Amino acid sequence: MLWSRISLSHLREQHTRCPAPPNPILLECAGGASCFTDAAHSTASFEPSPPRPTPPHPIPNRYAQELKDLGKVLAAQQGSEDVAHLNKIVLWQRSCTAVGLLTAAVAPNPLTMFALAAGCMTRWTIVAHHVCHGGFDKCDTGGRYNRFSFGVGSLYRRCTDWLDWMLVEAWNVEHNQLHHYCLGEDKDPDLVERNLKLIRDLPTWMLPLKYAVTFFMMCTWKWYYYSPNTFKMLKLHQHRREGKPTPWTAEEQEAPCVVGSWMTPWYGKFFTNVEFFGRVLGPFFAVRFLLLPALCTALYVGAYQLLGGSAPVAEVARSAYMSSLINFFFGELLTNAWSFLNIATNHCGDDLYRFEGHAAPRSPSFYLRQVTSSVNFTTGTDFGDFCHGWLNYQIEHHLWPDLSMRSYQKAQPLVEAICKKHGVPYVQHNVWWRLKKTVDIIVGNNSMRRYPAEYNRVADMVE
Repeated sequence: MLWSRISLSHLREQHTRCPAPPNPILLECAGGASCFTDAAHSTASFEPSPPRPTPPHPIPNRYAQELKDLGKVLAAQQGSEDVAHLNKIVLWQRSCTAVGLLTAAVAPNPLTMFALAAGCMTRWTIVAHHVCHGGFDKCDTGGRYNRFSFGVGSLYRRCTDWLDWMLVEAWNVEHNQLHHYCLGEDKDPDLVERNLKLIRDLPTWMLPLKYAVTFFMMCTWKWYYYSPNTFKMLKLHQHRREGKPTPWTAEEQEAPCVVGSWMTPWYGKFFTNVEFFGRVLGPFFAVRFLLLPALCTALYVGAYQLLGGSAPVAEVARSAYMSSLINFFFGELLTNAWSFLNIATNHCGDDLYRFEGHAAPRSPSFYLRQVTSSVNFTTGTDFGDFCHGWLNYQIEHHLWPDLSMRSYQKAQPLVEAICKKHGVPYVQHNVWWRLKKTVDIIVGNNSMRRYPAEYNRVADMVE
């Protein structure tokens, strides 16, 4: 297999821009050989790289086979070390949340807002994201981190595992199935260029308004867009599984759903207000903005009394509650913007591709699309990866969605080497540069590339 033939000198040649690794991770390869990959192995430039080449045509069969082989090696090596790594990241996430909760009632302050935002964002993008993909299903976690039970089945599991604006079952359909396996196609529910066509089509003289609307969406997108859109995809999925005829056109099914869309006469009605606000948004709102501020206030007042404070309790409680609400409110705006920075920028830019037709999973075309419609950010250290929500390994994650975070760290330099070998464009930039590229797509300054339909590999195309 390929991995028994990759030499350490070859990998170093692919990554000459990186410093010598302080903690090399040993990647055991097939045939008894070994490959080394850096623990801090990759950086990303802020400035754009030279214009990316066109993907190879025809797609080399060996390219797909080498990626399949590497995926099998990585999956076989997952075990106790991956679980220990997960537990460490969970501890970091919970620590952020704890700092936010313990300081929320003291006074409005950026530390609390940042801690609340970090705890909420990383619970979603790191813990829930990888668990819901099955990244730890074959590891011994005592059943705690299994995709078939994590956050699903009851309100209790949702509250204890991952409580956010999105319903977990809806996220599993919209993201795990549709986004991952229809990436860059019209059926991709997260296709930014298509979803924001209304803004893109506004005249140029309205550019300041376009930027203002984009900023508003960045700060509110989780509840304004992601929550209703994932729920819509869940309802469509349930509709199909029940064998019911679909009353909506393909355009209606692909159109983005935001809060209030279903209340307009020209938009399809996929669910009721009671169902959406009661089942989807309600639990998170009640806990995040009612119960937790009250809890923080009670803890603060109790501590104040224990320390012998002399001010009237009612006055202290009122001040503490207002401080908590302000911190949670701005923490919510920050976690929305932070997650937008790490998520929306993964598959958007004038150097990434859109596709016609649907490629069969794990086909050569599928592997080509996952790389050429995705982008990595700066990678290599746990702290940096934590701040990126572990979404900085987007190329590797889309090649093998069901691996652990640690496996993506190992895979990154090897995947880059494979892509370079076969002439497949591999894009990695600083996340702030990707934000600029994403905003340029949203406001219509640039457009994504279109993969030539005649380049589609016929054997890989399915309905």
